Amino acid sequence: MGTNGRVSSCRVTRPADPILDEAACDDLTRFARFTPALDRDGNPTTATWSTTIVYQIN
Repeated sequence: MGTNGRVSSCRVTRPADPILDEAACDDLTRFARFTPALDRDGNPTTATWSTTIVYQIN
């Protein structure tokens, strides 16, 4: 995540399908917003975050 709280890059660590992987990264980059991490002086800094996305077909 960037200092502005937005996703600055996305990497899939356990690929499912190229189309789903790309869609997940596109959506996170477009819509996800976070409160920026802060350094010791209280200034926004970059950070990493990971999550699991589970696809279910009904």
